[in-house]
Amino acid sequence: MDTYTIDVELEHYYGDRMKTSSREACRRFYLRAVSRCNGAELERYLKLVKAHASVYSSVHHMFRSPFKHVELPLLLTSLVLLVSSLVMVFSGETSALIAGGTSAGLIGVLQCVRQLVRNWQQHSVREAVFTEFAEFLQRETLQ
Repeated sequence: MDTYTIDVELEHYYGDRMKTSSREACRRFYLRAVSRCNGAELERYLKLVKAHASVYSSVHHMFRSPFKHVELPLLLTSLVLLVSSLVMVFSGETSALIAGGTSAGLIGVLQCVRQLVRNWQQHSVREAVFTEFAEFLQRETLQ
């Protein structure tokens, strides 16, 4: 089995898991695996998929951190723009440029925070799904 096939299978499992229960998604995976392989080849295939699911889980655990995304530098830049614009407003400057900088900084901060939260949620869910799947495959290969 090549890596592309296993990646596609993991994405199928993830899609099934988001739509149905864990038991149903595992059943569908097992049906696809049995139709693709048999005997010793099936056992080898399940071990490969388990290894890939474990790696995917680790990768998504790493990507949960906001320090791994491009939005963090954008957030910090927007925050600096917002703070400097607010300092200018409180010091008495009220030009259109300062007003634009303040609104751009505020919108930038809000958008980056929303995107960071969205990334955190997405990677947390994917990590949980792939961890659960790797545990299921661990139980299957032990039996």
